[in-house]
Amino acid sequence: MKFRRWRDWIVAAVLYIVVSYPYQAVVFPWLGVFPQAAYGVLCMLGILIMFSHRRTQVPLEHRRPTVLGVWLLTCSMLTTLVLDHNPTVIRDLLLLGLLATLLFRARGSEMVQIVRALIHISTIALVPAMLVVAMFYTGLIDWPTWQVERLGLSSNNPLSIRAGLGNYDYYLPLWIALVPHVGVTDQGFGLQFVRQPFVYIEPTDTWLYTAGLFWLAVADSKLPARGICLSILGLALALSFSVAGVLATVAAIMFCIAMAAGGGTLVILVLGAVATLLAILPIDQMLALVGSNKADQFVYYSTNVSVLNDLTIFGHTGSPDEQPLSYGFLIVLNRYGLIGGAIILGVIVAMGFACFRLLRDASVLGWRRYPVFIGCFVSLAMLTKYPGIVPAMPAICLGTALSLRLMRIDPLSRSFVR
Repeated sequence: MKFRRWRDWIVAAVLYIVVSYPYQAVVFPWLGVFPQAAYGVLCMLGILIMFSHRRTQVPLEHRRPTVLGVWLLTCSMLTTLVLDHNPTVIRDLLLLGLLATLLFRARGSEMVQIVRALIHISTIALVPAMLVVAMFYTGLIDWPTWQVERLGLSSNNPLSIRAGLGNYDYYLPLWIALVPHVGVTDQGFGLQFVRQPFVYIEPTDTWLYTAGLFWLAVADSKLPARGICLSILGLALALSFSVAGVLATVAAIMFCIAMAAGGGTLVILVLGAVATLLAILPIDQMLALVGSNKADQFVYYSTNVSVLNDLTIFGHTGSPDEQPLSYGFLIVLNRYGLIGGAIILGVIVAMGFACFRLLRDASVLGWRRYPVFIGCFVSLAMLTKYPGIVPAMPAICLGTALSLRLMRIDPLSRSFVR
């Protein structure tokens, strides 16, 4: 039992690093001179540990679409690797292998235990980062010496690349937290402050890798130190304040209210109404209701993004010098082409259907169906700003939600989550 506990923590630590790579500002510099090699070793370590788990006899829910999705993504990646020699594909293949091993080898209480450890690791990493950010703004740290450009990072380090864009001054005080030092700006909804990414490179990354864990912690009433985890994760989400994440959360809550008030029929009507509004109203005008800066960002990217002018079937090479200006999910289209983009869109749609099925499962999940749905939905929505083809966080959230459901059905482990 003690070995199993440590095994779960090791797998969770590996997931914490590789799932957010290379957008982990704090962990990335600690991976050494060859971070890609360290990434590969960690992925293989996680896969080997997962194979040491005794295979559960409980069948995997949604097994056929899961197998099909993994197979299609693998075929798309291998084709792009052979044709374009894109080295990023190797990283994505390793991540997909680790994720598939996790989903097929761990279910029920095993999956929940791993994600509980992941929630605790995320919380533990955020606590010192928040303290360092507070010390930074109160002048308790000699912050000029911690400017990213002065730390001797390699030119290929994501922090160096981000700092080189020149729109913020970035600091990494004590190697514990990333601080974008800039004047107070409008963040939308009339709020003016400086968003903090804490341990990630962008505030949006904080939402991608934290929001799902927060809502899973809400659903898991037996999570140790649950109140502390919810407080720290919630504070991180509030201070990072991704407008896309906030809008996705509002939409998810709206669907939950519709399900509670009128069932699946009302949810379908709300979905239709939202789709109609998005089709009729100009997006820049809707974003202007949130904040003028968001509307300006949309106009800039819609005007200057050129990736759609040079789409291919299987993608382009990985050279940064040849990559056209792109944003979020559009980078997947440039890297993996139309085939890869169509496959990941199909995977996302299938995961979305599974999320809404959870929302309807009142007989088994009870009130837990609402937080697990919100966590899965927000994680899926944040993929619009994620440049990778492997939907790791949504898959982890959905797998955990199905495991919580499985534990409610199994009478031998029912007391584990009640």
